[in-house]
Amino acid sequence: MTKKGSVMETSQNYSLSGKVFRTLSEQILSGKYQTGDELREVTVGKELGVSRTPVREAFRKLELEGLVTSIPNKGTYVNGISRDDVQDIYMIRSRLEGLCCTASRQKHITPEQIE
Repeated sequence: MTKKGSVMETSQNYSLSGKVFRTLSEQILSGKYQTGDELREVTVGKELGVSRTPVREAFRKLELEGLVTSIPNKGTYVNGISRDDVQDIYMIRSRLEGLCCTASRQKHITPEQIE
């Protein structure tokens, strides 16, 4: 039985640490956690209804993504994203989508295949 609102209620396609990672990254990107906020394993685990182990693993993944910085014996802190980061993301995405459209035209992909 899962706790209401826990990470366990989300998609079954991810490992527990993957679910925690996805939830935390969405919370960081949506602004729930601000740049400089400290994330504590115990607190996050309680909020998400999981033990510390998947939270710790998620913190490692978040650090690889550049969303947090973990300082040994001190804590894990949110890096967040800057306005420049958002502009870069949108610029890259718009170019990738353009390339996808061009490639689909050149390969004569049907509308059904696109869907």
